[in-house]
Amino acid sequence: MNQNLPISLCMIVKNEEEFLDSSIKSAVVALGFDDIVVADTGSTDKTVEIALANSARVVSFEWCDDFSAARNFAAYNAVHDWVFMLDADERVIEADIGKLESFIKENHTVGSFRRIEMTDNAVVNESRLYNRRFYRYDGNIHEQIIPVDTSRKIVKPAPIVLAHYGYLPDVKTAKSKYERNARLLEEALSKKPDDPYLLFQLGKCYSVNDGNLKKACDYFERSLAAKEDYRLEYVYYTVELYGYALINSGQYEKALEFIGRYGEFYNHKPEFRFLSAHIYQNNGMLQEAVECYESCIGADTYDAKGITSFLSYYNIGVILECVGMLEDAVAIYEKCGGYEPAKQRLAELVK
Repeated sequence: MNQNLPISLCMIVKNEEEFLDSSIKSAVVALGFDDIVVADTGSTDKTVEIALANSARVVSFEWCDDFSAARNFAAYNAVHDWVFMLDADERVIEADIGKLESFIKENHTVGSFRRIEMTDNAVVNESRLYNRRFYRYDGNIHEQIIPVDTSRKIVKPAPIVLAHYGYLPDVKTAKSKYERNARLLEEALSKKPDDPYLLFQLGKCYSVNDGNLKKACDYFERSLAAKEDYRLEYVYYTVELYGYALINSGQYEKALEFIGRYGEFYNHKPEFRFLSAHIYQNNGMLQEAVECYESCIGADTYDAKGITSFLSYYNIGVILECVGMLEDAVAIYEKCGGYEPAKQRLAELVK
């Protein structure tokens, strides 16, 4: 990074020897950084040694079940006011220094990054770049960046893409992250029982990690009833996860009501139209499903999952095959490129 670009890389860690070296190196290679702060919360492995080897300043933080307190402590120890908060199990895979230099001229703006989950290529937005004079972290778990005063939070896309590795199957059990997260979320919710963001995170925890979809749906419903501000990023994620939880728990008719309730707010998003197509497909409304899948193809959006290309083509092919239109199904499967399930169907159909 250009030394005149005043951004500090900040991290909070504990026993991250598996990830930390590659995480810091990815950030330095992509962006440089002349200031790296690693707040260690009690590592007993080689984490501190690895941090020091990567020219980081290591500061000790006594863990108190509060992620925001740890992040704010790391930011407090930074040299620069602009802070880029990175987790040890993340890597920077794309960055544009020139655009970033222009971005940080707006001190009241928070930078939102695209983050790709390496388990399933799901893409989420994470706010990670901010000026500590105007923003801080709040919340003991699944913490959010909030203004330090009563000002309105301004979030804009920042030119950085992250990859998240921490929930890969071989790491999941060792870290027991899900159990810890559920415990901390339940504790936080006991103090704020109607907090929509905590309810969303608990729903996410139970749907993605625990597999308790009925319980997840209850939390999602409570979150949306508490605050349906459709402009907020996490509200859309609540809606999307809720929709898939309804499908995967067999609540197909309720999922149809879901389309009518949220379509007017999110139908412009190909991700929502793809979800709607799944709901129609599970309700036997095949024509509607095909039309929704077709509307996703070629949409101008960042798409690591393939919903604007091979996944929508593949699902159309499945529907065509189900109704006996085998030649048309073959033609559609051929548009899926190297997508393995499509290749398998083609192999069966052209025998």
